[in-house]
Amino acid sequence: MMMARSQLAALRAVVRKSGAWGCGRNLGERAKRGRSMLSTMSRSVDEVKASDAVVGAIDWTGLRPSECPGFAAGALGSVASPGLRRGGEELRNALEDYFENGWTLTEVLFTSLREERGFYEPAAHGLRHPLIFYYGHPAALAINKLRVAGVRGEALNGHLERLLETGVDEMRWDDVVDASKAPQWPSLEAVRDYRAAVREVVLSVVREHPALEASVDEPSREPVRWCLAMICDHERIHLETSSVLIRELPLEMVQRPAAWPADHASVTAPCSRSRRPSFFAVRGGAVELGKPRSAETYGWDNEFGSRAIAVADFESSRLVTNGQFLEFVESGGYGDPRWWDGPGWGWRTFRNAKWPHFWVPDGPAGLHEYRLRLPFAETPLPTELPAEVNAHEARAYARWLEARDADGRAYRLTTEAEHHCLRRADGVSTTLEGAAAAAEEDAASSAEFRDRGVNLNLAYGSPSAVDDATAGNVWQWCEDDFAALPGFEPHWLYDDFSTPCFDGEHTVIHGGSFVSTGNESSSFARFHFRPHFHQHAGFRLTRTSKDAPPPELTSYDPAPPFANGWRPKSYADLLLGGGGGEGSAKYETSAQLEAYLDLHFPSGLRDGPVAAFADRLDHALDFPTRCASLLAEHSPARGAFLDVGCAVGGASFAASRLGFDEVLGVDFSQRFVDAATSLAAGSHVGRVSLPEPRPDCRFLRGDATDPAFLTSLGTFDAVLAANLLCRLPDPREFLRALPGLVRPRTGAVLLASPYSFMTQYTPRHLWLDAPSLVAAMTDLGFSLVADADLPLLIKDHDRKYQYILSHGLLFRFDAPNE
Repeated sequence: MMMARSQLAALRAVVRKSGAWGCGRNLGERAKRGRSMLSTMSRSVDEVKASDAVVGAIDWTGLRPSECPGFAAGALGSVASPGLRRGGEELRNALEDYFENGWTLTEVLFTSLREERGFYEPAAHGLRHPLIFYYGHPAALAINKLRVAGVRGEALNGHLERLLETGVDEMRWDDVVDASKAPQWPSLEAVRDYRAAVREVVLSVVREHPALEASVDEPSREPVRWCLAMICDHERIHLETSSVLIRELPLEMVQRPAAWPADHASVTAPCSRSRRPSFFAVRGGAVELGKPRSAETYGWDNEFGSRAIAVADFESSRLVTNGQFLEFVESGGYGDPRWWDGPGWGWRTFRNAKWPHFWVPDGPAGLHEYRLRLPFAETPLPTELPAEVNAHEARAYARWLEARDADGRAYRLTTEAEHHCLRRADGVSTTLEGAAAAAEEDAASSAEFRDRGVNLNLAYGSPSAVDDATAGNVWQWCEDDFAALPGFEPHWLYDDFSTPCFDGEHTVIHGGSFVSTGNESSSFARFHFRPHFHQHAGFRLTRTSKDAPPPELTSYDPAPPFANGWRPKSYADLLLGGGGGEGSAKYETSAQLEAYLDLHFPSGLRDGPVAAFADRLDHALDFPTRCASLLAEHSPARGAFLDVGCAVGGASFAASRLGFDEVLGVDFSQRFVDAATSLAAGSHVGRVSLPEPRPDCRFLRGDATDPAFLTSLGTFDAVLAANLLCRLPDPREFLRALPGLVRPRTGAVLLASPYSFMTQYTPRHLWLDAPSLVAAMTDLGFSLVADADLPLLIKDHDRKYQYILSHGLLFRFDAPNE
């Protein structure tokens, strides 16, 4: 039973009236003893002794577990996140509880290290500092941020505040920390004493700073309270980081802390072989991402802003279990490059990974018998617990399962927006109107989450069997790269918390894990890791029809800033891709549809500040129409016209106007196909409509990399592939299908390309230039009859345009070469 809040408030009032708060260690200790006296009234002596005993390498620098808010039944859980709009004693008390709770949770966790050497043991994977850094880092950040906020003028220990300031964010899976270049880490005693001194500094600010007296409407605009909340939640981030590193240490170096919450009972439940993942229907709809700035609770800067995404109905699995993932392991999935993309296979071979990170082989190779490493122990592999893997492993499993099931449906990770649809099914609002209430609902203690049946905020001290919960247990990898929401503002107190990671190299995680506390347990939390990183993280799958449009991701057309030269998928990428078969969702957002409407129906390109220079742009407008006209000039027959990579149909409609009897447009994007079909029927799409319907134009979704699909279309008098080749995995494969599409002797083909090949779409050895393209077409029985430069204009925004010179090569199909 926890100390009643009324008892604690009364104690604080007595001490404050004596003028004692923040005046020195003796009075701080007097308050601590008062807490202890009240808290032990309802507890047995044995319970208190057991929880407060230190048998590891450190001693307490703050409250002992039994003295701390959140202590109950012999264990220390997490208290709820404090509301920050209030002021005065109510705010001070809530902040002090929250700070002390997080501080002591860190120290409870570090009592798991049996000996001092555990603090200095290098991480086996070489991707993190040793634990001595994480023991002192939150304290160093606290002093540094108090100085940035103007609360404190001088350093407390300048050497430690520089040494312990910055952690590791490695770039690649092989970019490991060089132990020979590691700094000279301070002694454990020095860091412990530093933590004790920092705690006194922070508490004095909480107890005495006048800026906490008044209530406020937007806490994030108030530097003192926002800084204090940042200090508290930063400590909790590294509570989780440290729990992962301790889980990775040799088992003989750790022990279970006496006051750590109990493991979930399911970790020792009898094991059974799980079935394949089952799926359930989830209703889509409009999702509004972003935390309102008026919310009561703390949030990191990347949570703020607003973005609306329309989510289609989809099917979701539960979290994938160890038993389900074991099938992938047993089938040789780790050794089969078919299931891995290039970076994933590079990581797998570099690490020689053969099973998940926290699995421990328990028998001869080939038997596939494993144990699971928990934070402080091992147990026979619990098959109903979630599989904890990195994003590379999660995506490889999805590809393997899709091929294994072969049911015509596609499998992938859940998107950030789909995750919010799942949370909505649990009663969490996905609109800004309901966001403030959602933030209040997030502010719950360990006991309250446990009562809801959600393994979050240290409701338990371990993962648990997979159930219907949509959050907690383990983090969930998403499809999205980490990116800013529109309206994002880096917070000046910590302006590089998020921005360095808006680089296309970090993958979003959502939902929190069993050890995610405070802000991390919020439904607004948007965290991220590189896809090879290991965390308490698993995944669920989304299943859709293979014909369904790919989903919109928050990393498509995101708000700036962009780090490390990242160019998010945007207008330029879309234009050069043209549709085709790369299988990317980058062609599916509303912004991208508008971009293609501008390209194909370019009246809007002359608007805005550029209007005074419009006459200089005309030669680069109407690129699709100019392509169709060039092809028509060299097509003696005006029967059937095929537009591969048709996008929204500009060239197809031009071919119809030029007298072709039948026009077929093909594109990989269903959204583009739907737009072109609507225009052909006489409907408006955005600002665009045709002067008259074009019933002779048909549009199909199809893949330019699928020869069987292409040959099923029949033969044509004219075939156009504009800006398609440089986004195909193997452009020669598409070329080899052309003899089956083009009518001999009269048929013509126009291939237009800027040759802007990229390795993310096409392996370098398959790239083409003009000479190699002409040679390949000649070998297939085509002769070159025209060569033209085809300029085009891309509008990024009102004051930025891109000028691209596509190269048009026009061929006539003489006859197949024997």
